[in-house]
Amino acid sequence: MILWEPLESESLGSWKELDAVYPFGQYSRGSEPTFRLSFHKSERPNHSAISAGLDPRTLSIALSATNVIKINRAFKLDDGGYQLNEVLEMNTHAVVINDIAWAPGCIHMRDLIATACDDGCTRVFEVTTPHNRGLMASGSMESPPLSLNKQESSGSASHTKSGIGAGLENASRVKDFKRGSGTQWIRHEWKQVAKLAHRENLPAWRVQWLYDGSALASTGDSGTLHIWKQNYDGQFVEFAETALV
Repeated sequence: MILWEPLESESLGSWKELDAVYPFGQYSRGSEPTFRLSFHKSERPNHSAISAGLDPRTLSIALSATNVIKINRAFKLDDGGYQLNEVLEMNTHAVVINDIAWAPGCIHMRDLIATACDDGCTRVFEVTTPHNRGLMASGSMESPPLSLNKQESSGSASHTKSGIGAGLENASRVKDFKRGSGTQWIRHEWKQVAKLAHRENLPAWRVQWLYDGSALASTGDSGTLHIWKQNYDGQFVEFAETALV
């Protein structure tokens, strides 16, 4: 994956490369990892992540291949560029992920990431950045692990890397970044909060959040559009359904 930035935002005629990584290594020839990505499209990260020490200028990207999701944060550098760093790996137990979407919104205390999967289900995952505000403010907080997976999987994808690919791979890079006068690690945790089955029992191919993150739409081979919303208990339920005429 290569992160690019336009040199002239008005014309978009020329671009510069900011950073490049191999988030999933190199797959063997003939495999179909269905690589997908989604930017967090809000102006800044969510409030909790910023409180944990994340730079408000950070760009956030969710990437998926087969059944694995990785969260990358692009940290702002002193020279104006960005550096991509993997902060979380999610082995989702799902079958092949066909699409991924990061919910917009920065006022919440969590992030929501939805996937459209080959088994006909739409899954929603919650990503949080737990921290102790009192210790963060006093500067006495010890550096916790950068990522913590609440769910483990033995079915992660296997990759075959060439000699060149192994040398170039930057997926395991983990860098710290400045916050105030010290350097802090930010812990990320995740869990699955919803598994939404399409009644057609056909592969789901596309998923998209409403502009404010209040609703989720998904569709698949049947052509039926499913719209999901959270009820008062925070559970995702089907709000509406439209079919081809």
